[in-house]
Amino acid sequence: MSEKELGRVILAESDIKTACGMAARNCGNPVTPALPVNYVRRSVIPLRAWISALFPLLWLSCTHAEKLDLARLTLPPGFHIAVFAEAPHARQMAFSPGGVLLATDMSDGTVLAFPDAKHTGRAERMVLVLSGLNAPHGIAFHQGKLYVAEINAVRRYDWDEAQLRAGNGQKIVDLPGSGGGHSTRTILFTSGKMYVAAGSSCNVCVEDDKRRAAVTEYNEDGSGERTFAYGLRNAVGLTVNPKTNTIWATDNGRDWLGDNLPPEEVDDLGPSGGNAGWPYCYGNRIQDRSRSKDYDCSKTIVPAVEMQAHSAPLGLLFYSGDKFPAEYRGNLFVTFHGSWNRSVPTGYKVVRIIFNDKGEPQGPPQDFVSGWLRPGETKKGVWMGRPVGLAVGPEGALYITDDSAGVVYRVTWEK
Repeated sequence: MSEKELGRVILAESDIKTACGMAARNCGNPVTPALPVNYVRRSVIPLRAWISALFPLLWLSCTHAEKLDLARLTLPPGFHIAVFAEAPHARQMAFSPGGVLLATDMSDGTVLAFPDAKHTGRAERMVLVLSGLNAPHGIAFHQGKLYVAEINAVRRYDWDEAQLRAGNGQKIVDLPGSGGGHSTRTILFTSGKMYVAAGSSCNVCVEDDKRRAAVTEYNEDGSGERTFAYGLRNAVGLTVNPKTNTIWATDNGRDWLGDNLPPEEVDDLGPSGGNAGWPYCYGNRIQDRSRSKDYDCSKTIVPAVEMQAHSAPLGLLFYSGDKFPAEYRGNLFVTFHGSWNRSVPTGYKVVRIIFNDKGEPQGPPQDFVSGWLRPGETKKGVWMGRPVGLAVGPEGALYITDDSAGVVYRVTWEK
């Protein structure tokens, strides 16, 4: 090992100890992270990659979520929210061709189905569809096949609607594996192509793997890989704007620039993608001077919507049903998973962004479902739930996953 490499390892171990101390002070409890320091010594992983992954893990180890109480949740007049299913770590969702809700569970490595054959508004049972997967996150049905995006691959399965089973799994795409940093992989089919989003390996760095911090385009069979959009630090949510037929994405901004920088983003990736700016630019083409003083941000993608820093926007979709009032149809809904490193917590809600008939956003986000975080809450790690994924059911209801409260919600509207 070179002297330079040795210095990086010593620094990494030192910062791991510092991080543990900071987490312990914030929580009031000692923290002992199960981190493979020997692995750091062997592989010489860059310091920032470890720190970026380390702090959220330590913070999560000292959170204490409150018991779920639906009465605390606030929605606009006429809207109602109920628990559709118990689902401990559900993330993203998709409805089968027959109208059954499926959800991925990254923590347990499973895909679950929640049939509601009698249309009662409550799942009658939970069915294990797939198990033993590697942190499955993205899920989609396309031409009768089930697609699941794991941390290191996209797999395609034959789908048995009658038995709610998936079989004959085939890997069609290799994805960047667990090299630290963001682990979600999101999948979207549109215009005869398949798109896969993978987050960055770090907080701020230049990626060696062009598939990270990017949305990659493939043919539907997994061939023809090409970078579609890059400079997206962590685009967890992907959807298609039905008016413009372009891909829109959430993007989680970098850490450690203070409570209010950089803004979280919803980006219109346009007809041909492009450069969203990270790690050199953020927001409306603002240069990140901690990285570069001469990078040209003028040609980067301008956010379609800017939102409160550290809100952690994950899921997004345009409401395509016909059961909500007319003024809600075609609007964009975004889940805020919630902050982990802001001095005063923020997020923990679902917001609505109004769009006009041309598919253009009109004004800032408005709260749609809130109350998972108490008004005026100042303590980190205290919440009732953390919304993640979104889906519109065949009957027009809006479904929301919550990987903290461990449920799937169903939102309906009545006069």
